[in-house]
Amino acid sequence: MTPLVILGCGYVGTRLARAALAQGRRVRVASRSTGRLQPLAGEGAEVKFLDAGNPKHFTSVLNSVHGATVVYSIPPVTSLPPRFAMRAALQAAYGAGIDRFIYFSSCGLYGDEPDDDTWIDEDTPTHPDHAMENIVSDETEIAASTFERLRPVRLRLAPVYGPGRGVRERMRKGTYKILDDGQHVTSRIHVDDVASVVFAAEDRAPPQSIYLVGDDEPTTQGEYARWLSSRLGLPTPPSRPIVDPAAGRAAHRNRKIRNARMKTELGVTLKYPSFREGEAAIEAELGETPADQGGGKNE
Repeated sequence: MTPLVILGCGYVGTRLARAALAQGRRVRVASRSTGRLQPLAGEGAEVKFLDAGNPKHFTSVLNSVHGATVVYSIPPVTSLPPRFAMRAALQAAYGAGIDRFIYFSSCGLYGDEPDDDTWIDEDTPTHPDHAMENIVSDETEIAASTFERLRPVRLRLAPVYGPGRGVRERMRKGTYKILDDGQHVTSRIHVDDVASVVFAAEDRAPPQSIYLVGDDEPTTQGEYARWLSSRLGLPTPPSRPIVDPAAGRAAHRNRKIRNARMKTELGVTLKYPSFREGEAAIEAELGETPADQGGGKNE
């Protein structure tokens, strides 16, 4: 089976690694926090130290995994010039004989202003704000790559949620706020569906392809928050204006994502097509009982 290497193995990478290990694959995970990856080592993964600010590390991490798939899940490396870390990773991957290079990008590239009526797809022009500049640099380096054997793919992820991460956890901590009374549309993707998309992209994605990764049902922030508040037995989170003189302007980079290309070209069937299935799965995994079995509203 094809080995899998995850560069920058954090929340999504850990879940992806476990899914690949369950398939019987050789899995190598790398990050600066190798201590945090020790549970994966106990499950059979190879753990490597990787400081992306030191380009030489990519070569050692990718040694002896010829024909592997590499998933690049490293936040932009600001200690190096733009594109430098990505260039080093691509060069090291090519030198190691890597077969597939998958980059976790962001749907935040479409701007930080709410746009609740427009569907976004892969043909929509991006409008990145300053916070997304380094994501743009990494994508630009991939697009300019001539290492055709790597078969690079860019996955622009919607906000990822799952056990221990997402709106559910922020609501429990009391840190979640709704913007403009919850009127703005948001998309999301369950972490396990991200893993399914990665596996499908390995097999079917053409070189230099781009896919938007979100679920089937974008909803308003308010609808999601009210449903989840009732589910958790918590009050509906407070609202704040997107422009607040006291707190400053809040960025809203979420969008109404159309996932048709991902499903058609990659043959992906989402396990959690909406937040309702995804949140129910989180409760089942964590052994939690919903406060409101009907999922009604708590206004």
